[in-house]
Amino acid sequence: MTEKHGPLVREPETGDRRQEWGTIAENAVRMDPSDAEAVVDALSVDHAGSFNLFYLLRKHHWTAEGTHHEAVGDFLADAAQRVREMNDEVAVRIVELGGIPPNTPPTIQERAEVHLEAEDRYDLRASLAGDLEGYATLLAGMRDHVELVERRGDQTSGTLLRDHLDALEPDADTIQQLLEADTLVRPGVLQ
Repeated sequence: MTEKHGPLVREPETGDRRQEWGTIAENAVRMDPSDAEAVVDALSVDHAGSFNLFYLLRKHHWTAEGTHHEAVGDFLADAAQRVREMNDEVAVRIVELGGIPPNTPPTIQERAEVHLEAEDRYDLRASLAGDLEGYATLLAGMRDHVELVERRGDQTSGTLLRDHLDALEPDADTIQQLLEADTLVRPGVLQ
């Protein structure tokens, strides 16, 4: 393996910094700064978690094997795309509210409640079980955040999260069904 050279995150040598990370600027939607900060904090958790779920799904799309690897891999690719779209839309909303979305590996990992899997390759059943856990974590947090953002008067963010819940919940159900299927190889069967 190659060694990492240089810092993970660089600061530009030229240019003016327009906003410091972790601050809330005046926002285009004219939301009270304390309310905007609370909403940005909640959305940042969803953004970071969806980033990690995206990477889990892509990894498992790349490494799917077994009898149904093509169908499962295709599903995982489509599911990853839905998560990625959510991730982008939440990031745009954070900016509209005057924040900066987590955008470097350190800031993403500090806020993500969905955890990445080790770099190793695991059997499809274990991979899908991890994906399902990631969905459960992300969806539970999003449900809580719908209530929070709406209490803070942000119906737009509430609608955004509800729409994404509606899009992502069927994918979690599909993974649950795949795990219930006897056709997926169970640990130890091929050894």
